[in-house]
Amino acid sequence: MKLIHFLFAAVFLFSCSSHQAPGKKVVVMSSGKVTVAGDVVTLEPGTQHNETPVTLAGTKLTVKTGGDSKDYEVPEAGTWLLNLKKDTLIGSIQNYGGESTREGSISQEVMMERMDSLKALMQGTNVSAAKKNHFAAPGQLIKINGEDNTVIVGPFKGIPASLTPDHAGKTPEVYKFISNKDARETLDKLEKLLKQ
Repeated sequence: MKLIHFLFAAVFLFSCSSHQAPGKKVVVMSSGKVTVAGDVVTLEPGTQHNETPVTLAGTKLTVKTGGDSKDYEVPEAGTWLLNLKKDTLIGSIQNYGGESTREGSISQEVMMERMDSLKALMQGTNVSAAKKNHFAAPGQLIKINGEDNTVIVGPFKGIPASLTPDHAGKTPEVYKFISNKDARETLDKLEKLLKQ
């Protein structure tokens, strides 16, 4: 009987240990070269866009630039975004619908609504966890969600064509971010098109 209890306990412990709790992932978006050493990021400012994922062991990420150093608290598990660029980054979840859910064309009214929504997001007034959209000012750290398998795609990069489930079989969420400058340029082009 003791052997059965021992085996049951061993199986229970094994099943608990095989389920991994989410870790802490910080995606650092920067202009310049980033070097990672543990929970410390060193930034050499420049003009090239970089996206660097950092898996934290502790509760803070330290960023060193020249002789300066700044700590960013990361109190809980999940995917976070640190904006080390000079412009605000805005982004939202991307839905991977089938062909039946894709829009072939949209009305001018719907286009105007989306443009208004983008303008509000650029000002940080249309941000909500329920809508899964985000606003990150320069130097700001924001939490994207509670999962560590989330894919964050920054400016100048395309959205992945397909997704691979993680070790637990869960398909990651994908968030696309652009700079406020890029969003303004897109809005200008759309407004010119709508006036034609």
